[in-house]
Amino acid sequence: MSSNESSTLPATSSATSPPLVVDLDGTLIYSDLLWEAMLLFMKQHFWKIWRLPFWLLRGKSGFKQQLALHIAFDPATLPYDQGLLATLAEQRQAGRRLVLATGSQRRFAEQIASHTGLFDDVMATDDEGVNLTSHNKADALTARYGPRGFDYIGNSPVDVPVWQASRQAYSVTMKPFALGGGTATTHMGTPRKPVMRALLKAMRPRQWLKNLLVFLPMLAGHALDLPTFLQSLLAFVAFSLCASSAYLLNDALDAHDDRLHPTKCKRPIAAGTLPLALAMISSPLLALAAILLCATFNPLLLAVVLVYFVATLSYSFVLKRLLMIDIVTLALLYTVRILGGAAATQIEPSFWLLAFSFFLFLSLALLKRYSELFNLKRQGKDKTSGRGYSVADKPAIGAMGINSGMLSVLIFMLYINSPNVQKLYPSQHWLLAVVPLLVYWLGRLWTLGFRGQVNEDPVLYVSKDAVSLVVIGLCILFVAGAAF
Repeated sequence: MSSNESSTLPATSSATSPPLVVDLDGTLIYSDLLWEAMLLFMKQHFWKIWRLPFWLLRGKSGFKQQLALHIAFDPATLPYDQGLLATLAEQRQAGRRLVLATGSQRRFAEQIASHTGLFDDVMATDDEGVNLTSHNKADALTARYGPRGFDYIGNSPVDVPVWQASRQAYSVTMKPFALGGGTATTHMGTPRKPVMRALLKAMRPRQWLKNLLVFLPMLAGHALDLPTFLQSLLAFVAFSLCASSAYLLNDALDAHDDRLHPTKCKRPIAAGTLPLALAMISSPLLALAAILLCATFNPLLLAVVLVYFVATLSYSFVLKRLLMIDIVTLALLYTVRILGGAAATQIEPSFWLLAFSFFLFLSLALLKRYSELFNLKRQGKDKTSGRGYSVADKPAIGAMGINSGMLSVLIFMLYINSPNVQKLYPSQHWLLAVVPLLVYWLGRLWTLGFRGQVNEDPVLYVSKDAVSLVVIGLCILFVAGAAF
């Protein structure tokens, strides 16, 4: 068999074949259990994060042991390689002995083995201080099964010593590993997707649409010149980098909950197509890029971006699990984007703009939670995972959402009669046409939400909804008509 073609293990000789040893991290599961454990600890014990550096002083084995003692772990929430699981099930049914050998902590490994129901034996890092990876794993397997007395499925360069000690070397990666002497690993399991494509998807570039709000101060102040546009563009780039950093962190912290969700389970981190290590390295790098960009060109914008970043971190770690506080935070984060545009352009936003935007986006944030609760009830569940809501909250969320939307319309009507309008809009009567359009748009959006047809972030839903785009286009035309 050539080294670059996929393999299916023969079932006919499995009963007499040597044990099939399977690695865990990156092999049986797409993820890495050490990163999974660290993120669970950060989520479950946020105020104890300071302990992590001190645990590292105990060595890698001691670090894993401390994490295992402090987190509640559910093996059902891990992203398993379903193709590999099917192959292992066939081998077990044919009578072959299966062994799970991993550098992860023994308690976790035994839970996973029990959950899958496939393994006859578990070899893992225990309390004796030996990290069961690379040469340590190769020596332990050779001592137990003899030289070339086992087949091994792994995934990374650290497995090379184990492959070299095995009879048959399998890898879940498509690219074979050279083992010396003209031999190489053979592919086994489900083909892995490109990592960089998964990283880009996890950065959620579609969500950057929300950062167009930084251009509102420029438009509302009628400062339609190139320097002001470039200043607003700087704010757009900074907020987009910062937002992507927050999305990566938020998805990493929510991975276990997302894997139980019917649609969020497809997110790159939850699905395992984006390694947690890469996500957690990319997140601070993106935030650092945003901070350096603002520090270089606009210190005032830097202050607003820092407020935004701290707020998103607080939301990721704590606030998103608190009843109503999460919704108010989301609405405020939209308003902070407007303040970012104001800081970048030195154009002071009006009270009317800030009040209108807050209540409008509060309505959309409430619609997002309402839609989640609607889907939860449709699935026969009662409480959201990782949130402070139950389906009983649905009527209250809906009532607050509709009222917030109509309040934003009222604020817009009052703005039309304010002294500011007379200065900025020579033909302000055109603004009156925006009012019924807003009422229609919000009413339609909430009606669709009550029908369960808004199944994602309302802002993204609007960006793909033809009716919403037409309404927004008409509103822009009427505002432009009032300005000229």
